[in-house]
Amino acid sequence: MQSDQTIIRKNHMRQLYHTTELIGIKDKHITLNKVFQRETPIEVFATLDYPPPKCKHWKGVQIKYDSQKHSKIPFIEIGGFPSLIRLKRRRSQCKSCRKVAVAETSLVQKNCQISEHLRQKVAQTLVNRGALTNIAQQSARSSSTVYRKLNQFVIKKDFSKLPEVLSWDGFSYQKGELAFIAQDFESKKIISILDNRRQTTIRNHFFRYSKEARNSVKIVTVDMSGSYISLIKKLFPQANIVLDRFHIVQHMSRALSQTRIHIMKQYGQKVSGIESS
Repeated sequence: MQSDQTIIRKNHMRQLYHTTELIGIKDKHITLNKVFQRETPIEVFATLDYPPPKCKHWKGVQIKYDSQKHSKIPFIEIGGFPSLIRLKRRRSQCKSCRKVAVAETSLVQKNCQISEHLRQKVAQTLVNRGALTNIAQQSARSSSTVYRKLNQFVIKKDFSKLPEVLSWDGFSYQKGELAFIAQDFESKKIISILDNRRQTTIRNHFFRYSKEARNSVKIVTVDMSGSYISLIKKLFPQANIVLDRFHIVQHMSRALSQTRIHIMKQYGQKVSGIESS
């Protein structure tokens, strides 16, 4: 029969295991030991340990050496409070070359001091166009850390091909500000988004595509303003210009609405004239 202390210990380990799942630590080799919250931040003590692999240099057998001191790894907020994980990693030593290796984990990249969870949070916040200082405050990190994460965003664009049917249009993204969007008319895939509709900006962007790619465009659909027509002829000499049916229907709807209002006003004036007589 199990003692009360054994039952309490098992329940405690079960709670810590569920805590691991709750805060999103998926590395099965990480074991939570205890959680402390004196003031802020919340401190989670954990251990990383697994059977040592073969030596990367000599492919020899490694033996467990000792454990490092707890390293501080900034983590995402837990219950609205900033948190960090004090992780103790197992070290192992090769029997042949005597080199020491430290256990690695998906929780944090090698030679990095910030958890992947926190790095992802910073990246998601950057997508929402938040100010760097605000993002740094929300993440309890420095502005330089957020700036380094911003520099990691590298968008690789393929300028070697374009769809046969392009659709050009503008959309409002700020008060009184219009941006430019180009998309594949058939698949609706977005090709380009520019922060303004100036012809210089659009021309410089599409001139980055090869001449073969621009010559492959057969049709470009545009609105009824006519501002893009001369530019399209320069960029896509083989393309035909077609008015977008959405703008045609929109124009007809506005014309019908204006005609209806005009007729109703005339009808109202005639009715008021009959009543006065």
